[in-house]
Amino acid sequence: MSTEAHLHDLMKRYTTEHLMGITPEEFKAKIDEFLAIEDPFMEGYKSEEAQRDLSVKFHWGHNHDFGDFKLEGRMGNRHIAVMKMFIDRFGLPVDLESKRILDIGPWTGGTSLLLAAMGATVETIEEVQKYSWVIRVLAKSFNAKIKSYPFSLYYAWDKETRFDCFDYVIFAGVLYHLTDPVLALRIIFNCLKVGGKVFVETAHHNCDKPALYYSGPSKAGWNWLIPSLPALTQMLRDVGFVDVQAFATDNQRAYAVATKAKQVDMLRAGLSRPNIR
Repeated sequence: MSTEAHLHDLMKRYTTEHLMGITPEEFKAKIDEFLAIEDPFMEGYKSEEAQRDLSVKFHWGHNHDFGDFKLEGRMGNRHIAVMKMFIDRFGLPVDLESKRILDIGPWTGGTSLLLAAMGATVETIEEVQKYSWVIRVLAKSFNAKIKSYPFSLYYAWDKETRFDCFDYVIFAGVLYHLTDPVLALRIIFNCLKVGGKVFVETAHHNCDKPALYYSGPSKAGWNWLIPSLPALTQMLRDVGFVDVQAFATDNQRAYAVATKAKQVDMLRAGLSRPNIR
């Protein structure tokens, strides 16, 4: 069986016939409740007109067939394609039993569900409140080993929860949505145990220099800084990673994997949070 077929097969565990402690009717009602949310107040804004957070309007993330009903997501089957790339190109194990994984920016949890089906214990950081809520609904409904924390990656070190013992971090489709990509990568470095790896997927700026293309929310909503491949590679190295492998596809996306070989300090001059270890 191909990797893609295997991943699609794993997602069949999340159909209404596999629900735990909730009826199909109750589950569908929960999903419908989520789909009806267009509430800027959940995200901390005074009104829909006073904010520019596209999460108020973006609803479902990835395609999902729940058996009794299907949802078409804005990202289609990208969760399958990205995980296939991580497995086939970078050697992410198909069997993740006993592995602890942090999934950053999971949207409505397509990748998180897939990782749990592969055997991992998954924790997510999702700053959009309604997405974190629906991930918790999905995890409980299917008894999946997923915990979702509703806060920004930048706040991870302000929380009581320990985020420094993960085997892998999945960082897909998020880097270019951040104002401080170097700080974010350093926080991810600190989230990993020694020997752990980060798997990155991001929009890519087609340039042979270590450049960041500034997009900005006035032009492209959530997009801030889009890295070239040399920039992505150098940023990963500068925050402490080694064995960096990276490549770009012809559809302006880039993939990378890097390893935390040991805990090291990084240059703190100019860092947004210079007290970060």
